[in-house]
Amino acid sequence: MDFLDADTILRRFFASSSHARHPESLLRYERVQDHLRSYLEDVAATRLAPEDRELLALERQFGTDSPYARIMGAPALLHALPDFLAQPHLLPDFHDRLAQISVASRLAQWLCSRQLVERERSWSDVVLTRAAAEQARRSPAM
Repeated sequence: MDFLDADTILRRFFASSSHARHPESLLRYERVQDHLRSYLEDVAATRLAPEDRELLALERQFGTDSPYARIMGAPALLHALPDFLAQPHLLPDFHDRLAQISVASRLAQWLCSRQLVERERSWSDVVLTRAAAEQARRSPAM
């Protein structure tokens, strides 16, 4: 399994997801992607294992854009998805929120189907993402 950083993964995933979509859907997916990337840099980064937080702190010293996306890989990305689908991280607009739920669910499946994560080691994150998606769909704000 070759290492791909989260930035590369997200670019490939969203590129493969954008074919034959209505212009409004494309804009909605851009908003979801922007929100996911912000979430990764601002929230998920604080929830990394100590050694990964140290690595991220070193990367931040270089002043690079999107340090989380540059150095974290598929397992960290998958691990971040369940919380991305929880309050207060759900998007306020109803249709954007539905897109967010759909994107996170499909991204988890995509990571597995492309063998970017080891299914056995990451299965709990896949299950947690599915459960979080169901919970978000049933959220009273929906």
